[in-house]
Amino acid sequence: MVPVPPAKSTGPTPQVTPQRPAGAEMLAELMQAQRQLTQALHESRDLRSKLSRRSHQMSVLQHVSEILTATGKEGQVASVVLDVLVREFHAKRGAVWILEHKGSTYQAIDAIGMDRGPTPAMALPAPNPFVNHPVVLYQAQWLEPQALPENLKVLQSGSGTHLYYLPFEHQLLMLGFAILALPTGQPWQEEDLDSLALLQRQTAVSLYNAWLFKDLHEQRDALQRQTLELERANAALKEADQLKSEFLALTSHELRTPLTGILGFTKLVLDGLYEDEAEMQSMLKDSYASGQHLLSLLNDILDLAKIESGRLDLQMEPFYLPVLLEEVKPIAEAYPRHPGVALNWPEIPPDFPEVSIDPGRLKQVLLNLLSNALKFTKEGSVSLKVERGVGIVTLSVVDTGIGVSLENQKRLFQKFAQAEGGHAREYGGTGLGLVICKHLMELMNGTIGLTSDGPGKGSTLSVTVKIA
Repeated sequence: MVPVPPAKSTGPTPQVTPQRPAGAEMLAELMQAQRQLTQALHESRDLRSKLSRRSHQMSVLQHVSEILTATGKEGQVASVVLDVLVREFHAKRGAVWILEHKGSTYQAIDAIGMDRGPTPAMALPAPNPFVNHPVVLYQAQWLEPQALPENLKVLQSGSGTHLYYLPFEHQLLMLGFAILALPTGQPWQEEDLDSLALLQRQTAVSLYNAWLFKDLHEQRDALQRQTLELERANAALKEADQLKSEFLALTSHELRTPLTGILGFTKLVLDGLYEDEAEMQSMLKDSYASGQHLLSLLNDILDLAKIESGRLDLQMEPFYLPVLLEEVKPIAEAYPRHPGVALNWPEIPPDFPEVSIDPGRLKQVLLNLLSNALKFTKEGSVSLKVERGVGIVTLSVVDTGIGVSLENQKRLFQKFAQAEGGHAREYGGTGLGLVICKHLMELMNGTIGLTSDGPGKGSTLSVTVKIA
């Protein structure tokens, strides 16, 4: 067979690529793999660092959350939060403000990095503490130095720091905020911002809970006070009701006794049941005395009614006290008393000053005190003493009578009360005299008081009036 010659090519001649040695290609692949491995190691290291920081921050936040959950006091919340912000975010200075309970100001509760702690001068107005500069209150942000109020310039002192504003808002209520002086140029990682946001929410909820806790405590305390006041009022009403019942019984007896005397003596005179003119005169005098006593009881009741309705008017005037005492003396000497009981009267110098009084009403008070003293003194004496003080004159009725226990001294000037309830029948009276005297002395800008060392040791009732 004759070999056929190869056909001649009419196209371009193909270019032959020189082949690299197998070792060079392997070296390039190894270098590429090394670069990728190095990058992966860096990324792994960064990721491990971020994970470690996030784990640490989560641990801190969990610990803070446990503390904040356990406390119900705003001051403790502020201290814990400020401590975390300084330690974890390297704040050089800082302070925490809390909305005070009335909602009118933010009070600085805790501060760090300053020469002195928070002061009342650091208080800021609510709801907007930055009244002269536009600040988005509910958003964490860097503060411009000019936005800081004058009383907080201490936070800005020194170089190398910038102020960061961190609000604590819950349900559109800004319960407080922190202002921190952070190092300039400090890098902020995403996990730092996330942790800061979590701390913000935890703090806001804790402050809100502290508000509720405080409000509940105040409501509970108010309720306890009201309950106690109601119990006291209820006890006072029961006592007043009992005293009123006793008063009605005593008054009925007191009114009936002189009225019976009046009717009895009048009947005897009308029936002619007397032996002579002298005996008839004696019966009429007894009837008149009973009428006077009855009138006195009715006047007491009417005076008390006028006092309680505010319709009792006094005629105040400068009056010479010795003249008044001279009018009182014969009436007091005519009062019934136990045999042997002496009535001692004071000697007053002629240059004694005038006093500002309603003469008729002071006379009524003194006669009531003297009548009581003579009634409750079985032996010894009853003395009227007058002493001049600085701008006042004190008149004291001192007796050696039955005295008053400490417990009964507290209720002696109450309506329907007597020094000793058991003496009501023995000594008589409605228990209104001292109440009326107390009101009259108050209307005359004076005072009345009682001192006694106890039962059987006598007593001293003193009134004071102002020198005219």
